[in-house]
Amino acid sequence: MRKGFLATTALLMPAMLAGCGKPAQTSASTTQLSGGQKVEAIASTLQACSYDGRPVTADPAAISDGAPQECQVAVKRIMDFTGLPANFVVVSGPVPNAAALIMLDQNRVPRRVIAFNPDFMRTAMKLVGGDPWGPTSILAHEIAHHLSGHTIVAGGSRPEIELEADKFSGFILAKMGAPETAATEMILAVGTAHGTPTHPDKNTRANAIRDGWNQACQQQGRRDCGSGAGTASPAAPPAASPAAPTPVSTPAPSPAVASAISQTLPAPGSTPFKYGRFIVDETGKLDPTRARAMDQQLYALAKDVGAEFTILVVNDLHGLSAEDYAWAMMRQLRVGKLDVGNGAVAVVAPRQHQAAVAFGPGFAKEAEFSNPKKMLLDWIDQGWGYCDDADGCKGWTDTLFNVFNLTLANVRNTKWTIQYQTLGQLSQHFDQIAAERARTKRPWNDAVDQPLGNLLRISGKVTSLDPPQGIGQVTPAIVNGPLRYKAVSLRTDDGYPMILYIAPQTAGLMPSGAIRLNQRYTVVGRLQRRGDRDRQASALWTFSYDPL
Repeated sequence: MRKGFLATTALLMPAMLAGCGKPAQTSASTTQLSGGQKVEAIASTLQACSYDGRPVTADPAAISDGAPQECQVAVKRIMDFTGLPANFVVVSGPVPNAAALIMLDQNRVPRRVIAFNPDFMRTAMKLVGGDPWGPTSILAHEIAHHLSGHTIVAGGSRPEIELEADKFSGFILAKMGAPETAATEMILAVGTAHGTPTHPDKNTRANAIRDGWNQACQQQGRRDCGSGAGTASPAAPPAASPAAPTPVSTPAPSPAVASAISQTLPAPGSTPFKYGRFIVDETGKLDPTRARAMDQQLYALAKDVGAEFTILVVNDLHGLSAEDYAWAMMRQLRVGKLDVGNGAVAVVAPRQHQAAVAFGPGFAKEAEFSNPKKMLLDWIDQGWGYCDDADGCKGWTDTLFNVFNLTLANVRNTKWTIQYQTLGQLSQHFDQIAAERARTKRPWNDAVDQPLGNLLRISGKVTSLDPPQGIGQVTPAIVNGPLRYKAVSLRTDDGYPMILYIAPQTAGLMPSGAIRLNQRYTVVGRLQRRGDRDRQASALWTFSYDPL
């Protein structure tokens, strides 16, 4: 953990905290502030929620970098069983037990955080008669909020996302060896008898935990699923290295994928499919050693830069086209981070001769010059049905993964951290750099002097859904080209005209749907063109937007 990470206060983004109810009300004057001023005003408060849904408030100054050692150890053990890297840091704070939050670091950059009460483990164990599985289930629940992307989805805590986190809790506890009854004991002890607008009743939540527990049990090929079987105390981590994902050499159809697909779309609460691996081979034809090596590369990609890429080789599309299947999985499984759109799902269905890739908007920018669909169909034609030769499909498996080599290299070399909270902040920074270069006669250094390509978050009002084309406005080649970007005009809170380029599939990933005229939004994207306040609009490749 970086020293001084939480030197500043918490950022309570409207409707962006997991495990909590509605954000605390701000004063009427706050609504008139600019985006940057509002961040500062809101950052002076912290709201979290307890595991059972009761809202609490806490002094941000009471948050500290060091969480109790037993909490950190428990989190690591849980993460060892997911096969995924942690996308959060662990801290200590005056919360009732544990809470998933978005907080600002010393550079005002939002980060995912899980905060623990210093007495959490001891208090939680008392509530369930000393059983260590009780606090483990809470930890798994809060971890699920971050891994599932709940903290970056608009709407705050809702029953459906709480049930997703509960299902993940049961899923992971089963993998760790917990009895089914132990997985549900904490929620039955502290949950409420009646549901609330944010959290379901305890019996409904216990059922979601059982669903996750049984799903993991079935994946492990056990015959005692649903019988309450398991070990008596939290299991040790897997014998393999914590960084090594779960092996993918399972020839039978993945029960998790099968249960996630209904007649039309993945069923709600199917998220546990994603945990433990990035490649699923239902056909059993991929070379297991090659697939395992690629899985580890994708794990490293998620760990090192935060981007997620999942490859599904499936027996049956369940009546969907490959495109619909891929996009349904992208939405349901929340692959990547919603705010920067750095996730992708590739689907190959050899028996139906279909293939598609759903790219998040950020991932799509790094893949826009590739044609993976054609390459994947060629891959099916080149090997399906006759690759069972002496080499065991090794070369054929390598060819599949090679389709994505260039895109993955681009994604790995891309910055996925939002560096600037306003366009004015970015402009001021690069104006200072230009002045320094003029003063020192220093030659241009593209790594530090180039404003284009930087990720930034802006807030402003949509002023046109059909802005004019031309110099300083919409570039015709972008909106009339093969990718068919939509262009929207926005005036930022700090006074800059901005063109938003929005990929066609983006609206389907946004909780608020299509962008609307005269609505105020917070927008995240990559700077495509830097303009000015008067004649020439800046432009942004838009990765996400959230109404204010």
